[in-house]
Amino acid sequence: MGRKLILASIVMAIVLLIALAGFIQVYQSAMSQKNSGHDQAIDQATGQTELKNAESIYTFNGLEQYFVVSGKNENNKNVYVWVPEDSKKKPVLKLASEGISEKEALEIVNREQNPQKIISAQLGMEKNVPFWEIKYIDDQNRYTYDFVNFTNGEIQKHIAIKK
Repeated sequence: MGRKLILASIVMAIVLLIALAGFIQVYQSAMSQKNSGHDQAIDQATGQTELKNAESIYTFNGLEQYFVVSGKNENNKNVYVWVPEDSKKKPVLKLASEGISEKEALEIVNREQNPQKIISAQLGMEKNVPFWEIKYIDDQNRYTYDFVNFTNGEIQKHIAIKK
């Protein structure tokens, strides 16, 4: 009986190690896809705009995919650069002072929509219009997106999805 228990334990340990290795492989693959294109987007942003120092980057997936880079220009002013996935299109640079801040966008959504819980806020772009995408749970317990225009602070799109 002792040999059977030891053998079963060894087999179980091997199965768990294989499962763990599979999970790690899938996770690493997903993370590399998420970050794919970031280095190239930073190179494009610094090469084609006044961005001199990139501080952060993330991928926005909307009607088109954009890489949103935040950093500083040569005058040490905060800037945002929207780099389209399509390398034939030019990146768009805006001074942070040209638009509303993340805090202001959240205040607008809080005032106009009264969300139960804010999930995230990030910059995006649609049809060449930069905006803050605010994701939240609304008062009807729906997953909701508001696109707050970066330049004028107007909510330009409101999408609510039933859970």
